[in-house]
Amino acid sequence: MIEQFCDWLSRTSISVAFQSANWFVPLVQTVHIIAIAILLTSVYVVSFRLIGITRAGLPLAVLTAKSTPWVWVTLCVLLGTGALLTITEPARELLNWAFRVKMLLVLALAGILLVVQIRMRRSPEYWTESPSRRRAARAIGIAAVIIGASIVTAGRWIAYV
Repeated sequence: MIEQFCDWLSRTSISVAFQSANWFVPLVQTVHIIAIAILLTSVYVVSFRLIGITRAGLPLAVLTAKSTPWVWVTLCVLLGTGALLTITEPARELLNWAFRVKMLLVLALAGILLVVQIRMRRSPEYWTESPSRRRAARAIGIAAVIIGASIVTAGRWIAYV
């Protein structure tokens, strides 16, 4: 069923137009990669603070509040550029296990970030109020770093699987 959808999508006029423009895929991929860099920088700044690697500077609540717009705007940019790349080469993306893993990891990372942000909005000191919450913050920070690196790895594997 997915193969039939990919075949249909690759023959649509928009997909054919994107495939025919030699500049299209490199341009969209460039924007996609820059958005990934911005996203992971924002995620890692907060994650390193949650882990306890960085302590100086802004309080965690302020740091999270400043990072939040960057995270969600870049996720929207990634959704748009990813959709354009998928329209251009549907089978390369939708039939690829690495692409599916990447999407699951992106959803997991977005969920983690949402939990951290919601808790910080409700209580700016939430992640530092008790030893158990500090341990949870550390685990969440480590998970976000690993998931971020795994997203990049899975994204690179799409080209080779």
